[in-house]
Amino acid sequence: MRPLTLIMTAFGPFSGTETIRFTDLGENPLFLINGPTGSGKTTILDAICFALYGKTTGDEREGAQMRCDLSAADTLTEVTLEFRLSGRRFRIRRVPEQQRPKSRGEGTTTQAPEAQLVELQGDGLERLIVSSKVSEATREIEELTGLSVDQFRQVMVLPQGKFRQLLMAESNEREKIFSQLFQTSIYKALEENLRSRSAKIRQDRERQQQLRQGILEGADLESAEALETELTTRAREAEDALRLKTDREKAYVASGRAQQLALDLEKAFVELERLEAGEANLQTQKECVAGKRLRLTAAEEALKLKPVFDERSRSQKALQSAETGLALAAEARDRAQVLLAQAEEERQSAEKLSEPLDAAKQEVVRLEGLRARATRLAEARQTREQAGGDVKTAQARLQHSEATLQETMRQREAAEQKQTDWQNELSTLGDKQLQEKLLADQLASRREIDTLQRQLARHRAELEKGEALGRRLLNEHEAQSRHARSLELAWHQGQAAILAAELQTGQPCPVCGSSEHPAPARSEAAIPSEKELEQARVRAQETSLLLSAAREAYGEIRGKVGHAQKQLDDLQIRLGESSQLPVDQLQSHHARLKQEVAALQARRREFTVLTDALKQLKEGEAEARKARDLAASQAAETTTALEKARTRVQDAEQELPEHYRPVGALDAAIARTRVEAGELEQRIAAAGQRYKEAHGRWEAAGATLVAAEQARQRAQEELASAQSRRDEALAASPFADEQSYGAALLDEAQVATLRQAVADYDQQCQRIAGAVEQQRAAVEGRSRPDLQRTEAELLQAEEAKNAALTLWQHLDGRRQLLEATRSKLEKAARDQAELDRRYAVIGTLSDVANGQTGKKISLQRFVLSVLLDDVLIEAGHRLSLMSKGRYQLLRKEDRSKGNKASGLELEVEDAYTGKVRAVATLSGGESFMAALSMALGLSDVVQAYAGGIRLDTLFIDEGFGSLDAESLDLAVRTLIDLQASGRMIGIISHVAELKEQMPLRLDVISGRDGSRVRLVTP
Repeated sequence: MRPLTLIMTAFGPFSGTETIRFTDLGENPLFLINGPTGSGKTTILDAICFALYGKTTGDEREGAQMRCDLSAADTLTEVTLEFRLSGRRFRIRRVPEQQRPKSRGEGTTTQAPEAQLVELQGDGLERLIVSSKVSEATREIEELTGLSVDQFRQVMVLPQGKFRQLLMAESNEREKIFSQLFQTSIYKALEENLRSRSAKIRQDRERQQQLRQGILEGADLESAEALETELTTRAREAEDALRLKTDREKAYVASGRAQQLALDLEKAFVELERLEAGEANLQTQKECVAGKRLRLTAAEEALKLKPVFDERSRSQKALQSAETGLALAAEARDRAQVLLAQAEEERQSAEKLSEPLDAAKQEVVRLEGLRARATRLAEARQTREQAGGDVKTAQARLQHSEATLQETMRQREAAEQKQTDWQNELSTLGDKQLQEKLLADQLASRREIDTLQRQLARHRAELEKGEALGRRLLNEHEAQSRHARSLELAWHQGQAAILAAELQTGQPCPVCGSSEHPAPARSEAAIPSEKELEQARVRAQETSLLLSAAREAYGEIRGKVGHAQKQLDDLQIRLGESSQLPVDQLQSHHARLKQEVAALQARRREFTVLTDALKQLKEGEAEARKARDLAASQAAETTTALEKARTRVQDAEQELPEHYRPVGALDAAIARTRVEAGELEQRIAAAGQRYKEAHGRWEAAGATLVAAEQARQRAQEELASAQSRRDEALAASPFADEQSYGAALLDEAQVATLRQAVADYDQQCQRIAGAVEQQRAAVEGRSRPDLQRTEAELLQAEEAKNAALTLWQHLDGRRQLLEATRSKLEKAARDQAELDRRYAVIGTLSDVANGQTGKKISLQRFVLSVLLDDVLIEAGHRLSLMSKGRYQLLRKEDRSKGNKASGLELEVEDAYTGKVRAVATLSGGESFMAALSMALGLSDVVQAYAGGIRLDTLFIDEGFGSLDAESLDLAVRTLIDLQASGRMIGIISHVAELKEQMPLRLDVISGRDGSRVRLVTP
């Protein structure tokens, strides 16, 4: 990663906007960031780190605390960094949380933190990666650079007081840094994969053992031998029970068949009794059915005569209808004759109305000729009325304009007086605002002190809890460790006892080879299992990890306590005597000043509004004068137009007769005359139409009368013919007269009912007679069965069959369970053998990869140790040069004590003494040279490996002051050599010798209004 442009606004000591273009320094620059103490040199590194990760290099101040107090209130604190990474260009902008003025009204509001990350794609195109979310921007930066903020500080930005962290880092911390830089996560993933697979196989083995025991317990068995013994016994018993079940089922089937035969015979006897009862019942109905037969015969004869009697009835009805129609037709012809005479008289009277109709039409024509004159008169009157309204409107507008002008003048005079009164009152606003701001700052500092005191108390309480937790975890870890060691000793002793128990006299010992065994090992106590031993080891390791975590947390809390105490002391010094005043007194005074300032600010806003209103009133007064003059002119014009309209009305009235001058009088006369003419025409037309209709009805009534007479004659002839046919048919029938015919006559439904009843009776007699004869033949020579006896025999056979079935099911179910258990045990044995085979391979690989054997070095740590050796080779060259051949960095190969991670610790070889000692024994200047050599060597090796992170930028903050002149010269020469290999190297220092040796620099110049940056080139 290489920075290209850095823009800082209101950040740290920089009150304005400072832009640093690193591209102006050259392609691979070695430059100095120079300036007096407190000017803001380290702030440049803070800005780079904050832009990327949202944190400063020292991590002692939050982004919200980096705002410049000298900046204007409306200037937003922000940092923008443009950088190049792996051939791609990016720009990131961050805004910390801060207070800013409200966009509307007084006071401030909280600006939420935000971040934007874009990729610059060339040709002015940009691809937005993160729009505003801070956490997303940090996550994207970590993925792009491959470094967290802590790792960035240790390998690319060595901040003030932090340059020894990489040198002094423990094995675990250095492993995290190196794994990111060299991207060796694949080895860590392999370790985790082998560990998880090994643990899973181990768990499967334990579950398999538990499963085998569960299978035996599920079958209520103690061992596999008991399974085989019981299975043989249960198989033989099941075969015997199966034979017994088959015999009992056959006996049950035979009893069921006998029971069914008895039931069938009993049903035959019952059916015979029912049929005989039905036959007797039919005999009792015989006489009644005979009477129905006679009634049916008479009714069928009467139905034969019914058509001729019906024909005579229809003829009689037709004659009556014809006679009625004839009488009605005669009456209708008489009424039509009278109406025809009346219509003739009306027609003659209507013919006399022709002359009045012609006179009315001529009057309509004459009145229509006067319509144009009436129209001109109406238009003249309308114009006169409109002109009169315009005169009234103009006069009212003139009066309103006069009143508006007077009111505007009065308001303008009052506003001018109020403006004069408020000017003196607003002269004290500036002093009040300054006093209120100073008091608000003091009150905010007091509140911050109270907050820090509460935080300090909370951190101290957490510190006490951490101490108690550490002591408890230490005791628990020691107890678990002792328990694990005792179990391990007992397990080894138990293994020796198990081996000794198998020794035989005269046979060689598998351990020592002796054929004599004078004192074989014995174990009085219970031997722990491998599972118990493994669980004890795991618990001891877990308590060790918890203890380490508690110690780290305790250290963090101690750091927080120190940081909070330092902030509290700084605030109390800055606040001075004001920190001793009661908070309520400060709040009361501040509230009173704030109210006074708010009142004055409100009055100032009112004054501004009043000034604008006064200006508008003056403008309104001029407009009102113009409106009054315009209204007066319009009033004169409307008066002239009214006189002209009155003259036109008088001229139009002279052209029209007086009785037609009222509005609508002429139209009413024309309408009335047209109505009279229309009524005359309607009366004449109606009389003609009524005569025509009356003559048509008279002719139709005459034709109807002739037709009715003809219909009556036809009806008389048909009645005589029907009467003759009826007499002939009655004489030929078995009935003596019409009365006997009527008594025998039934309708067709009644006849059908009688016929069906007789047929049903005959059919039942035939069916029952045949069924009785057949049923008697079926039971002939047989006696009725004993159903109770056969049912009891069937029940007894069923009980015996169910008992045999239950016995067989019980024995066969147990046999099947035992066979299934045997199959499960065989499968479990095969699975157990497969798991043992897999664990022999995977478990061994996992132990080796995760550092559980030998020197306790994991696979990733082994790979990183090889890489570290390469780093130390490169670092050794530079350290030897800077230390004039005295020091070399070495990797410690001895295993660390306890469970502490090994393989990545550092040592230093002193050529003067010939001894190897810890790097912590180096002095400040020696530590700086060693740390610088380490950082430069790491930069070389990381870039040498394909796929690694490119470290082509390095910033070093201080440390050079601890070097003597000769060592300083060697260090600078080393950095110049490194620059030649394509690095950008920035050094922050106020050492005068560096300023002479490095002409390319960024000077940070401080002043009363803030700091600024200036580029100095040779």
